[in-house]
Amino acid sequence: MKKLLIIDDEQDYLNSLAVSLRKKFEISLATNYSSALEELQKGVDIALIDVRLNRTDDNNIDGLKILEWIKMNKPEISAFIMSGYREFSYAEQALNLGAKHFFKKPLDIFSLIAVLQEKG
Repeated sequence: MKKLLIIDDEQDYLNSLAVSLRKKFEISLATNYSSALEELQKGVDIALIDVRLNRTDDNNIDGLKILEWIKMNKPEISAFIMSGYREFSYAEQALNLGAKHFFKKPLDIFSLIAVLQEKG
């Protein structure tokens, strides 16, 4: 079973995704840049990253910065971006940085699972 790291600052959303995906993936969760890096260094196969993380994060680093870190330090990890923001620039930036797919929130769980299994 592949290891999936879900990174989002909304705890309820994280928990609901974890419940929906736990039958298909081994799940770990992170709510900010620091905890995401800890989990990434432990080893994961797939990262599902929210574009915008909480501004109160000490490093104030968003999901695109985590994506950059993955591409520079752990390129073997399949990275996917999700966002509730409708601006196309986030999707364009994410894909240019090497994300395998951009998901718009709210996520369709069945489509999410299919894409993660196919491209992850």
